[in-house]
Amino acid sequence: MDPIDIDLSAPIYPSDGTGVVPTEANERIEAASGFLPALTSALRRKLRKPGAHGDAMRAMFGSDQYKFTDQMPVGYTHVRKDPTGRRDIRIYGHPSGRYYDSAETFLPHVVAMLVLSDHCWCELCQHRSRGQ
Repeated sequence: MDPIDIDLSAPIYPSDGTGVVPTEANERIEAASGFLPALTSALRRKLRKPGAHGDAMRAMFGSDQYKFTDQMPVGYTHVRKDPTGRRDIRIYGHPSGRYYDSAETFLPHVVAMLVLSDHCWCELCQHRSRGQ
């Protein structure tokens, strides 16, 4: 069965992205196509995970295969830090002004967007809700 394509920039998925990207000399904006496969892999790993967390993910998404395509959520930007050396990434756009440093850390925020949830369990939203 072909995977279900998900364009995170589609209007159906509400995004809280700010569009703010700090400009640092050792960073460059990258195409979404360089990050979305990693995000797809992160989702697939979560859907295969045993136990309560995996069960909760499968309850939300079923057992279908998904593939993130086209663009990042509106207001979020994939940036590569020090592109000549390590492959450090940053995802900018979170309302807190902080950034995600991997597909794994960004995925909970994406899941909240996909299921149209008012509550997000990602580390940046949890950090912000604690007032820190």
